[in-house]
Amino acid sequence: MNGSHRLVVITGSSGTGKSALARALQARWLPEPWLHFSPDTLLHCLPPAAVERANRHNDWSAIDRPLLRRSTYACLHALLDAGDRVIFDCVVMTERVAHDLVASVQAREPYWVRLTCAWSELQRRTLARGDRTLEEVEHGFKAGPHLRVDCEVDTTGRTPDEVADAVIAAMLQARAAKTQKDGV
Repeated sequence: MNGSHRLVVITGSSGTGKSALARALQARWLPEPWLHFSPDTLLHCLPPAAVERANRHNDWSAIDRPLLRRSTYACLHALLDAGDRVIFDCVVMTERVAHDLVASVQAREPYWVRLTCAWSELQRRTLARGDRTLEEVEHGFKAGPHLRVDCEVDTTGRTPDEVADAVIAAMLQARAAKTQKDGV
């Protein structure tokens, strides 16, 4: 279904539905196994007290974020080098992080997805989840896009399955356009 892509990168602020989209895509692309990987995968390997301070109190002082980012990219490359298909989700809050992400994965020819959501819905989702501060979510919401993407979907009022359908439709449309352009 996904064409030649072995890497799908999903960006958006916290609460936009990145992980929910990854799970919906995994279900749709069976029997091909796709791994879902994110910086949170490694973040949750750290001591719970440090993660608690970061997520619930927006205190990241105990976490070396550049090291976490480098480690995340190294693990992502190891998965891809091993032959895995990966859905990678992350929050991109700065131009520097965007540049580092693009530099790290561009040779892998990822399919780029950005999720957006209305601020009122992000507030509702964040309070319902209870695992992030509104301050952190607002920072991501206001950060700006920083990346050129292949597909952008507003998740406000949409289920993860509806968002997955929109992403898959965009991927199919892009593949058809590429096929037509290449004259195949």
